[in-house]
Amino acid sequence: MASSKSVKQRFLRFVQLASAIWALALLAPLAAPAAEPTAPAASTAPAAPKANEAKASETVAHARELAVSIERGHLSREAEKKQWDVLSGLIDSQTISQFVLGEKWNDATPPQRKAFASAVTDLVVQRLIDRLGSPLAEPFEIGATRTLDDGDVIVVAHVKFRDGHIGELDWRLHPAGSKLAVTDVLVDGVSISVNARDQAQNELKSNGGSIAQLIASMRNRFRFQ
Repeated sequence: MASSKSVKQRFLRFVQLASAIWALALLAPLAAPAAEPTAPAASTAPAAPKANEAKASETVAHARELAVSIERGHLSREAEKKQWDVLSGLIDSQTISQFVLGEKWNDATPPQRKAFASAVTDLVVQRLIDRLGSPLAEPFEIGATRTLDDGDVIVVAHVKFRDGHIGELDWRLHPAGSKLAVTDVLVDGVSISVNARDQAQNELKSNGGSIAQLIASMRNRFRFQ
């Protein structure tokens, strides 16, 4: 017959084993969720280009509305100037003016850079008004949009020109903070920025490279001087 000591030892081992099994049973439900695979979070990356494209289309539509308001609205000069300034605010004047002035940008003083950027913006605005604001510029339709590798957005629009044909305007807009600003518009494949650059370079050649004279010459052709 087993001694009382050995019985006691067997009883203690049984209690230890039972306690271990009971502890595992309690821990198992807590560990189970960790073993389950977590579904990957939905990616929001593809939504950003679409959002920018929608915003770019809205900017183009707003530019058209402003051009029509300025050209056809019979506004007072003060009210017209306010609309002009709003349209100017849709233009990326810094990017366009540096492109138009080219290497001469480095030679310009800070006041000249500011004055030139303002003049170039007014030049772009005036050309947009000429193209979009006329009563003959109907219909105006916004078409396809696409995002370039550098994040710029192209918006294609069509409008009836003065000669009667339906022309294409390819707007290029660049992210600028919380908005998108116009950096160029191709009118039937001809870039407004490139055209302005060519004119500026020709004038600089003829006036001996004077940036001040170039700015004055540009200002003399504008609606608001």
